Amino acid sequence: MEEKSEKKRKSSFRKVIFLLLLFVSVIFGSASVWGANSGISMVSQFKTISKSLKKPEIVKTENLKEGIQLTWSKIKKADGYEIQYAGNSRFKNASSVYVKGALKNSKKLSEISKKKNTYIRVRAYKSGSKNKKEKKYSPWSNSIQLIAWNAKWKYAGNSQIHEDVAVLYYSGKIHKKDKIVCINAGHGTKGGSAKKTLCHPDGSRKVTGGSTAAGSVYATAINEGTKMLDSTAEAAVNLKVAKKIRNKLLKEGYDVLMIRDSSDVQLDNVARTVLANQYADCHISIHYDSTTNNKGAFYISVPNVSSYRKMDPVASMWKKHHQLGENLITGMEKYGLRIYGSGNMPIDLTQTSYSSIPSVDLEVGDRASSYNSKEVSKIAKGIVYGVNEFLR
Repeated sequence: MEEKSEKKRKSSFRKVIFLLLLFVSVIFGSASVWGANSGISMVSQFKTISKSLKKPEIVKTENLKEGIQLTWSKIKKADGYEIQYAGNSRFKNASSVYVKGALKNSKKLSEISKKKNTYIRVRAYKSGSKNKKEKKYSPWSNSIQLIAWNAKWKYAGNSQIHEDVAVLYYSGKIHKKDKIVCINAGHGTKGGSAKKTLCHPDGSRKVTGGSTAAGSVYATAINEGTKMLDSTAEAAVNLKVAKKIRNKLLKEGYDVLMIRDSSDVQLDNVARTVLANQYADCHISIHYDSTTNNKGAFYISVPNVSSYRKMDPVASMWKKHHQLGENLITGMEKYGLRIYGSGNMPIDLTQTSYSSIPSVDLEVGDRASSYNSKEVSKIAKGIVYGVNEFLR
């Protein structure tokens, strides 16, 4: 009896230790600290965690001809970083790349294929004072997922430019929203003006003018955008705004699909919309209008043309497009941003013509608008407010 009681006590003790380790791993930023490396006990991995090292955050990816360039935040007191990538979110059978030096916070990962989805995370390490092979690690960064193009997706066959990956950033907030918001920094595709795509999925003609004339069957795959009055490319400003929105949404608990995460991505307007359709709960494309009077923000609404509003997928989505747009404009107005007219302008766009999720082109200003840090922060706060209202 005593022997059985002793075994029972030991079993209970082991269970308590297991639960404590599980609790600590979640609090410190991920169960992946111990779950990703098969063959190493939870206890031994827990001992490798350094309390003095903060976890890094992935801040940027850049599509290269082969693979990607990954950039993360620098961590003080670190001796280097471990990058881990795998084809699954649990990082089973993951590959690791080590980068020496605390100041080296970017790495070319040419071994990563852009033809398949890949999960990536980063952690900092500190080498032992006596034994350099012994390392203490920070918690893992929040993961990202590279989203590869799939030719089987609906409307994928209408895209002409789809060589690069989009990036899905996962929020590290404990109480997550379980929603994915697509933020699409408009323009930024070299050579996009040289190719054409169908304006509508069914091949019908455009019902209004815009960057492409009314009556057209084909539109520019994606154009270069305008320039601000100080000659800065609109695409660069769009990206600045998009990143600010991304960061605020992640803090709010949303996962964020970034269509363009750097200066150039080889994804045309159809491809961007198709990617958003597959992964996101709503799609917001960031732009600045080509006018020069600082007229304020507005969203592109769906034209009140019967044939267009009856077209698939517009027929089932246009009211939701408008609701998303209205919520975003309300949010921007709440944070003191100028609004143009009633806050919308009806135009037949490729984006809304192909969207099977709530989707808007949001013109956050025009060429004369300020885009300093304070103004961009107000834009981002307004958009997050609008997203919260729409997805609640």
